Amino acid sequence: MNNDNYINFLDLSDNAIKHNEGPSIFSLDNSELKNPYINPNDSSKLGTALCRTIENLDEELNKFEKNFVNKHNTVFWASDYEDVFDNLRIIFKSQKVRSARLPSINASTIFREIGLKYFLKQEKIELTDSGDVQFFNVDMLLPDTGSLLLLNQTNNSFQKLSNNTTNIFFTTIDRVLPNINLIDIYRKIVTYANGAENQDMVIFKGSPNCNNYLFIVDNRRTVFLQEKPLRPALTCVNCGRCSDVCPVLQTIGNTPYNNVFTGPVANIVLPYFETFETYLHVLYACTLCGRCEEVCPISLPIRDMIIASRQSLMSNDIMEKKDRRMMAALRKFLTNRSKMNASVFNKKHLLMKYISSDVKKSRRPAQFCEESCAKMYQKNHGSEE
Repeated sequence: MNNDNYINFLDLSDNAIKHNEGPSIFSLDNSELKNPYINPNDSSKLGTALCRTIENLDEELNKFEKNFVNKHNTVFWASDYEDVFDNLRIIFKSQKVRSARLPSINASTIFREIGLKYFLKQEKIELTDSGDVQFFNVDMLLPDTGSLLLLNQTNNSFQKLSNNTTNIFFTTIDRVLPNINLIDIYRKIVTYANGAENQDMVIFKGSPNCNNYLFIVDNRRTVFLQEKPLRPALTCVNCGRCSDVCPVLQTIGNTPYNNVFTGPVANIVLPYFETFETYLHVLYACTLCGRCEEVCPISLPIRDMIIASRQSLMSNDIMEKKDRRMMAALRKFLTNRSKMNASVFNKKHLLMKYISSDVKKSRRPAQFCEESCAKMYQKNHGSEE
């Protein structure tokens, strides 16, 4: 390995689950997938496999790297975007790069995450349809064959992959599909996100005519992996179903996120990918209604992970002392039966003691029922003898 951060990452993963070796693949598939029906058993199978992979990520990535570099390809383990840019400058200098082909930036989360377009502009690299180098977003790494799964490709892309002098691929450490037999299930699920009837696919293992460089980016995902209850969030396939049904996201939009990551899963990962100080608010941008879990094709426990994130926030002293004191007092108030059974006036008065002034200005006060549930039950059904 050529990155110390990756060595640190290896120590964070748990026991390995072995996978059988698969056949070598290099193919193009143009099959149509109109409104694909996803078998629940297949979705469950994919979700289980992805969760096992996250728990076993070091071995899967090692296996992939070994098989990929054996085909005369190069892997860069990048801890963050600055690490990516330093290595790109070396490649540009050695290959005398003056222009580059960059796919639609909106279709690639990793390109936007690291700010690739702005970097190329800064380096005065011209963006053209046929540049000295071309960039590709890798949907999944396939350890069994040391291959790259590229969706939304065309025959033109296929020809460019085979004939261009230099290809540069990007992905993140969590984008690993452990079994090639799961490709079709995965492709059907992400068809929803891409809004496409055609999911053209290339499985690329390398070409003797090209210089192929793959960047596998960490960008604080190893920090996130230390939170074991939250690891399943890294298996999200970005299908977009949860965002479509989230009442909070549909009401307030993407503005509070101000990031490439939005939606229910972003509420979990953003404070770790960025900083808690900057994205503390998104942990509470959730009503725990559970609609996201109902539509998630791989059954991610999103509510449980959001609750675990909030608990981690409290236990790790990440919140400021005044906020911690307020939360502790508020919890004591809300879990005290005698106080909750008090009159509406007293409850409002007590509650306002724990609410900061800026919250009071921006939100209307909580409304309490005139009678507790216990009193209403007794009135309607009488006291139990």
